[in-house]
Amino acid sequence: MVVNAGNSDILTFSPAGELLATEQSLDPRNDGLVILEDGTKYVSSVGIGTVARIRPGQEPELIASGIPSAASMCYDPSRERLIIPMNSWYALAFVDLRSR
Repeated sequence: MVVNAGNSDILTFSPAGELLATEQSLDPRNDGLVILEDGTKYVSSVGIGTVARIRPGQEPELIASGIPSAASMCYDPSRERLIIPMNSWYALAFVDLRSR
């Protein structure tokens, strides 16, 4: 999977490089992508400072905003949260997924 900085596209490719699907996140200038075992995707927008959740077969939903320079992120399964670098602030944001 690939997120785009220029638009809100999320592209899924086969191992051979064939484009299989295009989904939309909420905002452009995306940087981070986390995919859970159930197929749920979390996408962070470095330009807008938001995090969208995309559940399989559903529309994207905003789950966090106001995260400056929300860059590539990772998932902490033991605490069920996203950890998002805020590059320009030299800090981390934590988004608890249990309450969402």
